[in-house]
Parts: sequence; C-alpha cells; structure tokens
Amino acid sequence: MATAKTLENELIVCPICFEIFQDPKSLPQCMHTFCKSCIKSYLLSSVKGKSRNKTDFNCPVCRNCYHVTNPDDWINNLPVFSSTYGEKMENKVQTCDYCKRQNKSQPAISWCPECCDRLCANCVNFHHVNRLTMDHKVCDIAEKDEMCSLKIDMFCQKHSSRRLEIYCFDHEESCCLMCATVSHRKCENVRSLDECAQTCTADTGIRCVEMVTFKRTCETEIARVTSDIERLKRESKDGEHVVKSTTEKIIKLLKDEEQNFLDNLRKTEKEQAGRLGKTLDTYLDIKQKVEQFIQILQKSTQIHKGSLFLELKRMEKIVPELHSVVEKLQQSNQTSALEVHIDEAVQTFYSSFKKYGEIKIRKLRQLVWERSVPVEGSSSLTDVEVIDGRYIVTTCQNAKMVYILDKNGNQLSSLRLPGSPWAIAVLQNQSFCISLRDPGRVCIIKIHENLSVTILKELEMPRNAWGICAIGDKFVVSIKSQGKGQIFRFYDRELNYFERQVFQGASICGAILATSMRSLLFTYHDGNSLFSVDINNSKPATKLYHGNDMKSPIGLACDPEGYIYVACFGSNNVLQFNENLNVVGEIIQKDSAVQRPYGIRVRRLGEDMKFILTSGEKLLLYHFMQ
Repeated sequence: MATAKTLENELIVCPICFEIFQDPKSLPQCMHTFCKSCIKSYLLSSVKGKSRNKTDFNCPVCRNCYHVTNPDDWINNLPVFSSTYGEKMENKVQTCDYCKRQNKSQPAISWCPECCDRLCANCVNFHHVNRLTMDHKVCDIAEKDEMCSLKIDMFCQKHSSRRLEIYCFDHEESCCLMCATVSHRKCENVRSLDECAQTCTADTGIRCVEMVTFKRTCETEIARVTSDIERLKRESKDGEHVVKSTTEKIIKLLKDEEQNFLDNLRKTEKEQAGRLGKTLDTYLDIKQKVEQFIQILQKSTQIHKGSLFLELKRMEKIVPELHSVVEKLQQSNQTSALEVHIDEAVQTFYSSFKKYGEIKIRKLRQLVWERSVPVEGSSSLTDVEVIDGRYIVTTCQNAKMVYILDKNGNQLSSLRLPGSPWAIAVLQNQSFCISLRDPGRVCIIKIHENLSVTILKELEMPRNAWGICAIGDKFVVSIKSQGKGQIFRFYDRELNYFERQVFQGASICGAILATSMRSLLFTYHDGNSLFSVDINNSKPATKLYHGNDMKSPIGLACDPEGYIYVACFGSNNVLQFNENLNVVGEIIQKDSAVQRPYGIRVRRLGEDMKFILTSGEKLLLYHFMQ
C-alpha cells in the first residue's frame, strides 16, 4: 500500500512544494520534474551572491549538476513535463473494488478469482473471515491479468450478486438459482453446474485437438491472405511500371516522329521558298530595268537627240530579251501550296483511343490440405510419382529404397536400390526410371501384376545422376559437371545413349521438367534459381527466377492447366508460376507440416487431381479448391 502511494506521489506531486504540479518543468538530463515557480525560486536562491549570467546548479532530488547561463531563459526553455507516462502508471495503481462500492479509494494489493474483485489489505482480511468467502483463494494483484484471461465470469447477468449455479440445456444458457426458479421452472433438462462439470473433462482433449487444428487452419489462411495482399501490392507495382513504361515508349515514339516530321516540313518550306526567291529576284531585276526605260522615255525632250537615239536602239535589243525571260518564268512557274497530311495510322489511333487498358482480377489456384501419409521405413523422401493413376511411387535416399503405395497410402511393396535415389520418371507399361547417386547410375524398374517390383536394367553414369524426365520417345538425365555448366545426357527407352549437351549456367540440377518437346526447365538448388534451356540449340541456359523466397529449389511439377510448381528445400515452401513462367506467389508457405520438401507432382490419383509433396518421411496430399 505504501509502495502504491509513493508511486502515485512521485508521478503527480512536486518534490519541492509537495502539491499537485502547476506548470511542470522537467530537468533535461535526470528528467526530475517540478513546478515551474518552485524550480525557478530554488535556482534563484542558489545563485545568490554569484553571477546571474553563469552558475552551477544541482537537482534538488538527485544532485545532478547543471551549468546554467541566464537562469530566467534557462527555466523558460526547460521541456514541459509529459503526463502520458504518469497517466499510464497511475492507471496501473488499481483500486480496491470493495472500497470503491463504499465511495472510498484504496490501492488494491490482491485479487479474488472467485469474486473477480480487487482487494486492499483491510478487505483481504475481511474476505478471509467472511463465512461466504473464507474458502476463496486470493492471489497477488500482479497475477490478475493472467488469471482474468483464463477466467470466465461466474456471476449472473440479471442478478449481479448471485453466482451461476444452473445450466439449462433446453435454452443452452447458464443462470443463477433465482433465474432457474423464475425462468426455467418448466424446462425439462436442467442440471447443476457442478454436475455438468463432472462430465466435461473427457471432452477436453478431443476439443483441444479440434481447436488446435482449427487454429492451424486459421493461421494457414492468415498467411495465405497476407501473402495475397503482398502479391497484390507487388503486382500493382509491376503493373504501374508496365503502364508508365508503355506510356513513355509511346510518348517517345510520338515525339521522335513529330520531330522528324517537323524537320521535313521546315526542309520542304526552305526548298520551296528558295526556288520562289530566285524567281522573285529575277522579276525585281527586270522591273528595275523597265522602270529605267520608262524614266528615259518620259524625259526624252530633255535628253540630247544622239543619246536618245542610242537608248532607243538599246531598248529595241533588250526589251525582247526581257519579254522572253518573263514568258519563260511564267511558263515554268507553278503556283504551289504546302499541305500537311497526318498518317492514317496516327489518325486511327487518335480517333479509336478510348481507354488505356483494363484491370482484371484473376482467380489463382488454391490448395486444400487433405492428409499426411507416413511411409514406413523411410526417413528422407526425395521424389514421388503416380503410375496409371493407381500407384504412388516414392524414394528414400537414406534407406536407398523405392516404395510402392496404393492410392490410400497403404504400402504394397518395396525394393532396395544399388545407390541413393534422387528423381523418378514414368515410362510405359507400369515401368519407371530412377536416377541414383553414389554410385551414379539409372535404373529401369517394373511393377508386376502381383505388385512386386524388380530392376529390369541398370546403366552406369560417368558421375552422380540428378534430375531425370521423359520427353517424347526418349528421356534426359542431368549429371554433375566438373566445370561450370549443366550436362544433359539423352537416352532412348532402352537406355541406349545417343546425345550429350552442355548448357552454361548451373552445375548441379535438382530436377528437370519438360514443358515441350524442345524446352526444359531445371532447378539449380545451390544457386537458388530456376533455369530454362532449349535442347535444340546450344545457347546458355536462361535464368527465369531468383529470389529470397526460393532457397535450395529441388522439385518441379506441372499441372494440366500449365502452372509450374517449384518445391524449395531450404525455404520450406512451394512457388507457383503461370504458363508464361511468371511467378504467381507461394501456393504453400512456410509451415510446420512442410519440412525438407524434395519431390512434387500434380497427378490424377483415383478420380481426383492430387497435389503430392514429399516432406521428410511423409507424403503430403492436397487437392485444388474448386
């Protein structure tokens, strides 16, 4: 109680006058707070007999030393005390509920979970001796918030002084004895809470599992929606960039064409003006000569007869020549007008332009978790495939095993392999290929009618074999390169080697996926990247994607609609790409259920399309939301 009171005093009372703060000011270093008038009087009394322009001053509370210049200005410039912290702390000083009902105020030190009341020291003593509350267990006030989060109010809403003691199953509500007598006397299924409590323990475990599962569903959906929001922001930003870039290109093209057109316009104008200028100069010269002849003829009486005779003779010779020049100019000169014609494509663009484009919301494929299938005897599954829509094939690198399961996940058979399996590729007639490491080789395996499995053929590789996939009437195997680049070896269905290609870009291929007869995708897990190659030419591999959300990508899959999926071992997620190989987002985000994903397939299993992912010693099965 003394502690609470002391805290309250420290927060709102000046240490000098012991009154509520008036215009509080805080010292800059120690942050002790005083009334402005109090700290000013204290400071001025400290500088008596000293220079008022400069002095040392000690905090009245902690004796922290301040170097003060011009005390009046120093006091005025002190920071104003912020009461926010004090208000928060003051609110934490909780008061006794018993005393509050009596219009009193005392700090609470305890709390009764049964009564949901805060109690001061005196009321705690009374609580312990009262016949109705003497059995209540009182706890420290500091435990109230934690206890309240787990405590349900046990008092009736209609009669606040009465505890809940009855539960009516007919109305599915709890009540006190008074309510039971008045409102539920005709109800047939009414029982005491103590009786009901005896049977609830058995349901707790089941309900807890149900709630934990439900919580996990909510967390998954929260993560998905959050990812959708982030993706929308990213796509909006990308769209804005495309719009601005397109606009800039159109404007630049128009500006360049405009400048070229104006340059040609000015050039044409200059050429035509130059031609007409020469004609104009000729006419001006002729006009000048004709004016001179007219002047001579008009003043003939004033000119000597001999001079006049010579001028007339000159006129007879020159005037016909001038007439000839004028006639030629008149015949050759054509009156021309300069016209500007805008190209039809530009006019069509201008007249037909109605809107810049359109914004569409596309629906993305979403997964719904279905079940987890543990594979007995496995520890680290590397790949998964489906044979004829009936059998699941999966491999374990640590146990060096291949397992055959039915569509329900029941293990049908298994086979030990001569190396560590990595990838699976389906062939025909219930057969498939597996790439192996340590030692590097490829095996063709057959599932017989009795569901047993045997190795039909083995082929040694020069180095460890990694990704493998079927493409047309052949299949391709990636092997580790000793230098930079990725080696692909091509074989026919009988494991006869016929071609080798090297593509620059990556040295260890996690998985291969054929998107067409000429195009391959492969993951480079050491480089956190997805690559594409054209097997019909020897150009370097093209990096399609690289990002922090793609760590150690391994598995590759494609669904019937053309979407590509990449399982990332390092980031425990699965990325989705559209048919144009642009990233859509995370279709499976980092989840405690997804651990070390290697293999991934989208296959029809039974009647439905399934999304299958390896995760440690389990297979995770999903279906697409309709």
